[in-house]
Amino acid sequence: MGNRAKVEPTLILAIMAIESRFNPFAQSAVGAQGLMQVMTRVHDDKYEAFGGTLAAFDPVTNLRVGVQVLKECIQRAGSLEEGLRYYVGAANLADDTGYAARVLAEHDLLKSVATGRAVPANTTIRPLREAASAPSGESAQVALLR
Repeated sequence: MGNRAKVEPTLILAIMAIESRFNPFAQSAVGAQGLMQVMTRVHDDKYEAFGGTLAAFDPVTNLRVGVQVLKECIQRAGSLEEGLRYYVGAANLADDTGYAARVLAEHDLLKSVATGRAVPANTTIRPLREAASAPSGESAQVALLR
């Protein structure tokens, strides 16, 4: 799907890692659902072709819709980092709580793995839910918007 949409597959994997930890049944308290944590009430029109918003829990459908939303966000914002801010719902906020940085760090890690470079086994990037509730002072504001 990444190749078809002209979005790097490792970027899509990075978003799934940060957003849902690859759990196709993940659901946030504010309605983000599935692997890519798409806000179904915001993007319900995109799910119509797949039978409605319950399709958000179908991994392939969630991936299709999530990649479409991601691509639209990047195009609207004009850059990858700003597109990630749109994707997480922080485009109009002063701070995205480090979301874009976490996704980009995970993306770099996955690109390294995909090209066969060795990476330390203990390398981890904190998922959005953990970072948003972390005592390190990071705001949960972005998580609430999703």
